[in-house]
Amino acid sequence: MMMITTLLWWFISPRLHEISTFLALSVLSTLRVFYSIIVVGILLVLLTSYLEKNFLIARTAVRLSIIFVFPATIILGRMIGIPKDKIRESFVHVNNTFVKVLTKKYQPHEILILLPHCLQNTDCLIRVTIDINNCQDCGRCKITNLKKIARETGVHIAIATGGSLARRIIIKHRPKFIIAVACERDLVDGLLDVFPIPVYGVLNERPFGPCVNTSVAIEAIETALKSLCLVKDGEASPLGVKQAFINHGDTENTEKRL
Repeated sequence: MMMITTLLWWFISPRLHEISTFLALSVLSTLRVFYSIIVVGILLVLLTSYLEKNFLIARTAVRLSIIFVFPATIILGRMIGIPKDKIRESFVHVNNTFVKVLTKKYQPHEILILLPHCLQNTDCLIRVTIDINNCQDCGRCKITNLKKIARETGVHIAIATGGSLARRIIIKHRPKFIIAVACERDLVDGLLDVFPIPVYGVLNERPFGPCVNTSVAIEAIETALKSLCLVKDGEASPLGVKQAFINHGDTENTEKRL
């Protein structure tokens, strides 16, 4: 974009000077300010991602990265031969970094863990997509572990067979924060679909290939909950972490900001 603007400026600047020197200088100054903001913004985004600290730009960076940066990166990656999944994985990682540096806390009932149906063992005859509590805890897949985490923490949990059902689940629970498990493509599609609801993405593991008997690192879910989920003041978290809790007034302020 900068190259295109430079070329345009090279072509039109003589004409602008003929019309008015003030007009030419005004346009040039506007372009310099615009690109200075872009450069500073990119530097702050890189620092936020690398240092995992909020440089007063995390929320804006999330919006800009979802609306502008990711589509542009896909196009650029296609031009230079970077696989889409690699770009999507990086996008999820950067998104998670921004979500973490926002340092918000949520009540358990405000959080939804959204899982793909491919986590369920293909030999299982129980339909857990309707209600995950139908799981019989046989231990052949990670559904039983995730169900236990949801029960102990009080967060919502659901399994979606596709984008339509995922949207229906989100409308039903109206979460303020989502922890989503999926492959690179579905995670990025979900991030774009539910925006501006913040999403912490966890990539699934595919030892048998895509969409069949996939798995997930339970520790990644627990880590996300430990850093995001509120518990009552002084109460020990079911996940083994005693979390200091913001008082009632702070909770109200957090809700207002949402």
